[in-house]
Amino acid sequence: MKKLFLALLAGLMALSTMAQNRTFTVKGTFEEMGDSVHFYFPQLRVGKCKPVTGQMLEVSFDLVDAETLRVSEYRNGADAEDAEGFTVPAIPGETLIVTRGADGKVQMGGSQFYVDYQEAMNSIEPANRAGEEFIEELRQKMVAGVPQEQLMEEYQARVPVLLQTFIDAVMDYVRAHPDQDAAAALIAELPEQIEVIEAADALLTERARGSAAANLYRKGLEKAKREAEEDAKQYALEGCPAPDFMLMDINGKPLALSSLRGKWVVIDFWGSWCGWCIKGMPKMKEYYAKYQGKLEILGVDCNDTVEKWKAAVAKHEIPWLHVYWDKDDENCDNPLDLYSVQGFPTKVVVDPKGQVAKVIVGEDPAFYEYLDSVMQ
Repeated sequence: MKKLFLALLAGLMALSTMAQNRTFTVKGTFEEMGDSVHFYFPQLRVGKCKPVTGQMLEVSFDLVDAETLRVSEYRNGADAEDAEGFTVPAIPGETLIVTRGADGKVQMGGSQFYVDYQEAMNSIEPANRAGEEFIEELRQKMVAGVPQEQLMEEYQARVPVLLQTFIDAVMDYVRAHPDQDAAAALIAELPEQIEVIEAADALLTERARGSAAANLYRKGLEKAKREAEEDAKQYALEGCPAPDFMLMDINGKPLALSSLRGKWVVIDFWGSWCGWCIKGMPKMKEYYAKYQGKLEILGVDCNDTVEKWKAAVAKHEIPWLHVYWDKDDENCDNPLDLYSVQGFPTKVVVDPKGQVAKVIVGEDPAFYEYLDSVMQ
């Protein structure tokens, strides 16, 4: 009886030790990474910085759950989380040994999880590289001044094929390694689409599905479900009265959406930081002039300082009405909530009677086609 009790006690102590093993350790050698290397968890908003000395760096974190770790260069006080680098899954109780050479290539090792994860990443690398090369090709064309409409056509034609190739590569690996924690972590690389993530989840064994690594893709799945609910709310506005709001215009005077009734109105949710918002301005100007007198545009600046907002309006010579949403002012109307805005730019077309006629997310040629269809 005593032996049985001692054995049970030892087992409970072992389980307790395992439960408390929340330490994630990352060791690495890095080249061409600047003055120091920053280890940062975007979701937790915590990180640690280590100088690059030519020796192997080592840093540990106490993690309650699996998280995404961003490793990036840190030069002269720059924002490290925005700098060039790479991301890896961080699993409580695991040790990652990572090497980043001067060529920028990353190799992972350490505990078995990271040996497996490197194999998983190698398997999807060709599909991932093809997508990156296409985006870089588009970026270079954009810099060279290729018309936006042509870039959008290329994007819409190529991206679905490239994305499906990437999804297939991930699915193939998960299907071949259904009981592997690394396969569960790989699912987090998939686009945040409910059907896609659930299909990958179904390929795993029950054990892998319950692993700490699986929490990485579950967070993405929960986010996708929340966004789907918001999207449904957003598009459900079509045909309903446009929620009214009042914000300060660029001259410091209150301006209500309802004051514009009698014209077609485009509520343009944008920001100076949004590349596609800025790229779309020339076309927006063209249509503003094309339907002058019948169409009003109300730009709602989001997530800018007042100074950056006004500077962007002046720099890009944006001729329509502008209001500013101050996210830090609790007494300020929140049009993003009223219109369930999730991405930028978002354009909401309101008819002369004050009804929401159309909601379009992104810089989409369909927006201009719609304006032509209702205003000509």
